[in-house]
Order: sequence, then structure tokens, then C-alpha cells
Amino acid sequence: MTENESKNIVFLFSGQGSHYRGMGRDLYEQHPTFKSCLETLSQMIKKQLNYSLIDELYTSEEESFEELLVTHPAIVAVEIALYETVLEMGIQPHFISGNSLGEFAAGVAGGVWDAATAVEAAVEQAKSICRADIEGGMLVVFAEEQKLKSLYGKHQLFLASDNFSGHFTLSGATSHLEVFENELAEQGINFFRLPVNVPFHSPLMKAAKADFDQYISSSIALNAPAEGLISGFEAKELNALADDYFWQAVSRYTNFTKIIDLLEAKGPCLYIDMGPSGTSAAFVKYNLKPDSHSETFTIMSPYRREMSQLDKLQNRIKNTVV
Repeated sequence: MTENESKNIVFLFSGQGSHYRGMGRDLYEQHPTFKSCLETLSQMIKKQLNYSLIDELYTSEEESFEELLVTHPAIVAVEIALYETVLEMGIQPHFISGNSLGEFAAGVAGGVWDAATAVEAAVEQAKSICRADIEGGMLVVFAEEQKLKSLYGKHQLFLASDNFSGHFTLSGATSHLEVFENELAEQGINFFRLPVNVPFHSPLMKAAKADFDQYISSSIALNAPAEGLISGFEAKELNALADDYFWQAVSRYTNFTKIIDLLEAKGPCLYIDMGPSGTSAAFVKYNLKPDSHSETFTIMSPYRREMSQLDKLQNRIKNTVV
């Protein structure tokens, strides 16, 4: 199969851990659609939380970028702004999937709710988690999960996600993660802590569920998803969403490999990473079979080449029969 032959276009939205201060800066400074969308969402966040998202992203000189009330809506807003930008270019996805918090922006692309509702829900979810005072974090481990299952279980840690062979994420209390990290270091196993201070995708999240459920049930009516929306934690195409879907999205175990297997079974794909750092594209590459004709494409990254990447994407789509 050549570059000019048909491929399904897939939008992938990433979640907590893919963020960094300054994400999307080139687009904000140079692309009017991205800037307009992000500023509109920033104004809405300011009404809810009394801070400027634009300032937090592009003006603040503070090194740390982990405060949930900032990062949660920031990730969703930036991904929605990128989605609106790509949509304006005439690029329509055949399939859409979000991972964890990425489900919020994926829901916008899939017609489940609008941008304002998605960002408001992200703010309210962050508030619910903060009120519950859930302490913890997440740890990425470079090893085969089965070989360490008994060890991380002994330390009361939980499998948050399987990303690809030899790469998985754990979630748990900070003190348990620290002890486990010491053991990994002694064994020479590579790992790194995500910039997240909440144990997403673990049973520890239960303490905040009722609060967020109440907000959803009293404020949000979810639309039926458009064709092609694939659940990041169920790894199947959706025709309806449970009322607590967006809580499950950040609290349940995810298996990225199953999502890619599902999409690959539908034919060759052009996977477009709609997240801030290219995390989803990297995961896809490691999950593709050697004989796959699929490709990945990243737009945003800490290296600030977003505008040139948009130009490349436009040319790439022109060369693809869809």
C-alpha cells in the first residue's frame, strides 16, 4: 500500500500526564482559530475558578504544573482548540478515541457534548477530586507487567493501564509508590513518575465519585455519540454512554493495545495525535504490527513546531484518498 491509498483517519486524545506548561504556544500565538477557541474557554474557566488559563499556560514562570484545578481543564481546553483547528482545515475523522481525561475532548469530537460543557465538566470533576482529598500519583514502568504483578500488588499499587508490551502505568498512594520505586531502582528497572498528584485509574478514586455523579445527573444531558467514537476503557465502538461514563474514563483500567487492535482490524489508519505531547502517537507505533500500513502523525509537542506540522498534515491529507 502506498501513501496515496486510502486510510481511516483516527483522532486520538490523551489525558493526564501528557501536559506541560506552554502546551500549544505556537498555535496560540499564530493560529486565529486555536487562539479564539482557547480564549473563549479560558474566560469560562475564569468564571468558575477565578484564574486565567492563558496566563497559566503561557505567562507563568512557575516550573511545576501539577495543580489539578489548572491541569484538568487545561488539557481538555487545549485539545478542543486543536480539534476545532483541524476541523476548520476540512479534516474529518472516521474514528475518535480518548484515553482517560482525553475522553472529554473526544466527546466533543464525537458529538456527545459541546466544548463549553466538556470544559465545565472537567472543572467540576477536578473540584470533586480535590474536595475528596485523594492523595497519590502515577508511575510508568518499563518492564513486562506480569513479571512485576506480585511485587506491585504487595505494595498496594494498582494497574492503571497497559500501554504496549514492556510499558505499563501504576497508580496508588504516594508513600507506596516511593517504596516501590526504590525496589525498581535496586533491580535496575527503568521508571518515571508522571506529573500527576492523583491516583487516577485506581479504586482510590471512589471517594470522589458520588460528588461528580451528582453534578452530571443534575446538570448534563449526554447526546448519543456519532458513529466512530471508541471508548478508551471499554475498547469498543459506542452507541450510547452511561451516565457515569466520564467518571469511569478517569477511574477504570485502560488497555491501549486493545484499542489499536480494534482500529487495525478496520484497515490501515492515519492516527493523528490530538494531545499535547505526542504520547498517543508513540504508543501507537509500539503497538503496530510489523506488516501494518498505518501511520502516525503528531501536531503538538514541547518542541513548538505546531504550525509547520499543520502544513505537513494538510499536505498529507491531500495525498490520502479517504
